Amino acid sequence: MATCNICKSEDVSDFIENEFVSYKGADLRVPIAYSVCNNCNREYIVKSQILRNEAVIRAAKKEFDGLLSSEEIIRAREKLSLTQEQASRIFGGGRNAFSKYERGEVSQSVAMDKLIRICLSHRDVFQELVKGAKEI
Repeated sequence: MATCNICKSEDVSDFIENEFVSYKGADLRVPIAYSVCNNCNREYIVKSQILRNEAVIRAAKKEFDGLLSSEEIIRAREKLSLTQEQASRIFGGGRNAFSKYERGEVSQSVAMDKLIRICLSHRDVFQELVKGAKEI
């Protein structure tokens, strides 16, 4: 239960409203979470809402750019029979890259997105990457 920092009331309501975020000349409609103290009417955003809002905005930007969603990255990794750690080692991007992509904490680059898609449709390319990762 959230507590208002101003009046210390625990009578707080959570809301989600659609707002527009400007991105590359477009207005993306995204659901933004926030809280309102029912005692003093103060609006605020708690840390968990901030993290959720950032992930929602990132997902909207990825969709606009035509990048794989977090769920699609999970399905791609599973289709290639890889753990997150193996996928990070094979594709690059850092030790925890796929964990962060799948949780929506960060967006994959356009190059990473293309590489994942290529490996899904061209298994010979994927096998070359696997072979290269084992040699490292």
